[in-house]
Amino acid sequence: MANNFTVRTVLAIFLLAISGLPLLCRGDTLTTGEIISRSYSEMCLEWKISGMCIWLKCSLFGCRIVTTPRISHRLPDFVVAAYPQTGHSPWPAGIRQVIEEKTQITEVFSGGGITGVGATRLLHDELKFNEVDVIGGPVAQQSGVQRFLCRSLSQPLFPYFISLHDALEWRNGLAESKRREALHPGLREIGSWPDFSWGSVFPRTGFVIQAHAGKAAAVASQRAIDIVLRDNTAHVTGKQTLPMSGQFSRGDVTAMSAQDCSRSGGRWQQTSKLNNSGQCMQQVWHQWLGSGNEKTDRWQMLLPHSTNRCETFGEQPEWPHPQVSRSGQYLWNYWVQYKCCVKAGGILLKHFDF
Repeated sequence: MANNFTVRTVLAIFLLAISGLPLLCRGDTLTTGEIISRSYSEMCLEWKISGMCIWLKCSLFGCRIVTTPRISHRLPDFVVAAYPQTGHSPWPAGIRQVIEEKTQITEVFSGGGITGVGATRLLHDELKFNEVDVIGGPVAQQSGVQRFLCRSLSQPLFPYFISLHDALEWRNGLAESKRREALHPGLREIGSWPDFSWGSVFPRTGFVIQAHAGKAAAVASQRAIDIVLRDNTAHVTGKQTLPMSGQFSRGDVTAMSAQDCSRSGGRWQQTSKLNNSGQCMQQVWHQWLGSGNEKTDRWQMLLPHSTNRCETFGEQPEWPHPQVSRSGQYLWNYWVQYKCCVKAGGILLKHFDF
């Protein structure tokens, strides 16, 4: 296991990488800068040395075996917004500009959701509806440019799932209702069924039978992230997907300065000591994306209040937060599990976990 010095050093690097605008509060919405400010969490990062990587590194003088740590941690790759009224996202800068082109066309046949936002009604109506949007987190690419952090595979501000664009299935669930998971109660429950279930992952629609508005929004959010990262059959999603594992290259070879090269994930190779000129070299790394599920996924609430702790939906029978959003708007960071080898160059021969 890593010692405290190593862990705190990595956490400091992560904080510097995602540092943004100062924390502000503006009611039921957040700006991109505010999301960046709230995305640092020691608990959610969960950084640790999980194994070892073995490399074959060769030069003109022969070959040798080199070992490096295999590290494991999470990154806030997605911002997930749940809200009952179409077009009223709690993250205007990240979501409204993405959907505004199609909103008028889609609303003609989709209609709005169930919007009752009074506090009493929110807690006692059984059937809740939420629009849910899954957008690439604004810190996704900023965090993965250091040696001891895996590189995020998420594209910042990319619309991975917009429920308004998936209006037919998100509202009606015609294909979802015929799936095996939807026909077997208890198969994909959020929480321990039947004692204190928050709801089921299937059918993956915006309608949830749940008296508590916060739990209903959480269930809808879990359904949306399941569509993005797992099986999106019959749903309309963003064309870009996250590769699950493999060898990746990063680095803008056209970068003209060491700073720009570092930001792109490349390695600056200086060619002259007189004027600090050089070239940006692409780097190759190996990493693996964890296959999480509703029992292991980690969520960090950003609205209606901000917390630096992560939760798994349903791990507690009661709502673990001090308040319910009166507007029905909820915003979370979804932290994706990564494992990767610290780079050593050469050929990766083997990797394993302790």
